[in-house]
Amino acid sequence: MYWAHARLHPKPSLAVDRWLIVAGAIFGAMLGSKVLHVLAHLPYLYEQPLSVWLAGKSLLGGFLGGTLGVELAKRSVVWHQSTGDAWVGAITVGVIIGRLGCQVSGLWDQTYGVATHLPWGWDYGDGVARHPTALYEAILLAISYIGIRCLKGKKGLRFASLMAAYCVIRFGLEWLKPPFGPAATGTLPTALYGSFTAIQWAAILGLAYFTGRIRQLRNNV
Repeated sequence: MYWAHARLHPKPSLAVDRWLIVAGAIFGAMLGSKVLHVLAHLPYLYEQPLSVWLAGKSLLGGFLGGTLGVELAKRSVVWHQSTGDAWVGAITVGVIIGRLGCQVSGLWDQTYGVATHLPWGWDYGDGVARHPTALYEAILLAISYIGIRCLKGKKGLRFASLMAAYCVIRFGLEWLKPPFGPAATGTLPTALYGSFTAIQWAAILGLAYFTGRIRQLRNNV
């Protein structure tokens, strides 16, 4: 899906510049996903071995870290045009497939919701009907993508809109997960920083950045 759309978007002429931007995305996403995972569970990780610190990942952290890595790489090669719009469809489909996998993988990947009496409550294997939060995320992202495809404007608007929508989705869905309800036995507890989790704080910061980016792009059309 990416390559089908990439042909329609400008890119740096030098291959080394293109690969530097790709490297910025990869390493930024890797670092961001790990850092946000650690912050989400930090008070409880001190008693865990290093393997537990390194095992988890955060998709939101990957998106924010990847975006930062790309922007820094683009500055280093003096490339000012957007590189994100070509990824919108691929990211959406990739997240939906991934979240469907999370939904059927059980409790271990920490994407489960708190207990619910709703008829579509999902048993992740512990005998408790829970909010199928990964499925909610896939549905909400698909709906967002339908609206984003209708956007017209400057390059970069669709990517910024997708990221802003994802920040809103993640902020809202966190209320349906621990610690806003008991964590499942054997899983890593999630920490609160004030009234919010680390993921919610990251979603707030991400939304502020991408909302500002959307406003900038609309004003420059």
